[in-house]
Amino acid sequence: MPFNFKSFFVKANKSPNEHTIEPQHAQEPGPASPPKATILVMGPTGVGKSTFINIASNSDLRTSDGLMSCTEKVELSRPFELDGKEVVLVDSPGFDDTAKSDSDVLNIVTEFLASEYAEGRLFHGVLYLYRISDMRVSGTAARNMRFYRELCGADALGNSIIVTNMWGGVDAAKGEMREAELRTNPHFFKPALDAGARLARHDNTRASAHAIVRQLLGDGAVPRPLRVQRELVDERKRVCETAAGEALLQDLALLERKHLKEMESLEEEMAEAMREQDEEAQRELEAERERVRQEQAKLEAEKEKLMQLRRQAEEAAAAAASSTVVHEDAVGPMEEHKEKGSYLSKFLCGTLSCLSRRNLSD
Repeated sequence: MPFNFKSFFVKANKSPNEHTIEPQHAQEPGPASPPKATILVMGPTGVGKSTFINIASNSDLRTSDGLMSCTEKVELSRPFELDGKEVVLVDSPGFDDTAKSDSDVLNIVTEFLASEYAEGRLFHGVLYLYRISDMRVSGTAARNMRFYRELCGADALGNSIIVTNMWGGVDAAKGEMREAELRTNPHFFKPALDAGARLARHDNTRASAHAIVRQLLGDGAVPRPLRVQRELVDERKRVCETAAGEALLQDLALLERKHLKEMESLEEEMAEAMREQDEEAQRELEAERERVRQEQAKLEAEKEKLMQLRRQAEEAAAAAASSTVVHEDAVGPMEEHKEKGSYLSKFLCGTLSCLSRRNLSD
């Protein structure tokens, strides 16, 4: 199903200085409401984002014990009060989602963030969850971490916390050693920490969750726009032109080249094993070839998804171009609507053109 960018583009036609909440009509005074704070929660699939949110807010978002994703869209927690503020936590899907492609996840997250910014709503901060029990840094974990850094940008990383969880699944000494390695790894925690992000541990209790959230709610806390929000709304960039979009496209292109090299190497090894009549090696190599084939199939599905979105964008552009007949009394409003529809079509077509240039289309 195509994504609904309508709410974002209606607001995105404002000038860069107009992204504020529209003034409201005067109302009768009533009971004072606590100030609101919205916090984005990010991380790979299965890291425990929904569980953390449920613990902190007493919500009932779906959770999973394995790697099957239960977060297929952006979801909001129940509001809860903490230190005099009404807090809402935002659950977001991660890359390598079992139900959605990486391009789907990118569009879902950026659409929501752009629409919030265009409506004048800023996040008080970002929580990035990471399983300390993971034995190694997987490609998926590295991709999610890079997306988090690029999405936030240097200015907003100071309003973010990297939260390590699942400490119960690892020996304490090994966990602390792993945390120290991640903290100093230039490809993982270090760049974010150097930019002002903080590091915290979650012990799966409500007190721990609230202590972490509380760090983003202090009197000196100032909500800041994320880099991707400024890029999409203020700078009118296409998704693929944002730092987060560029990072994902580079990762997908690298993955495609990696698969090709792996398959070439495996074919050579298989030929050698067959010459030597090494049946055990042949079985192992065939299992490895099947793994690479599955990864290639997933990438092909991603490419097909991008081509489908491109066709939809072209159809939308053609429909906008043909909408020229308007009623005389409604020329102004209709022309404005047409302009916004055309802007949407150009955005989608331009985005998919970027993807094609990255060798991700047929």
